[in-house]
Amino acid sequence: MKKRRVTLNLDEDVVQALEAVKGRSLSAVANEALREAVAGASHRSALLQWLDSLDRELGPPSGAELIAADRLLDEAEGQLSDGTAA
Repeated sequence: MKKRRVTLNLDEDVVQALEAVKGRSLSAVANEALREAVAGASHRSALLQWLDSLDRELGPPSGAELIAADRLLDEAEGQLSDGTAA
């Protein structure tokens, strides 16, 4: 992949954590971390846009629907924390 040189000012603790990953260059570790962060932000943005479109199309969820969703999430988190599949 083509490389481009840029200047970044990083906090010392971040540099130390990146350097602690043995056998990999600082650039490789930083690139991987930044790719993951950008992918996560992009995914969250797409999800929020989708939820906004659902609100426009169907209206916001009712109180009962929000309570049911909270229960479902609590159950899923409980199953994940005890090792069973969600």
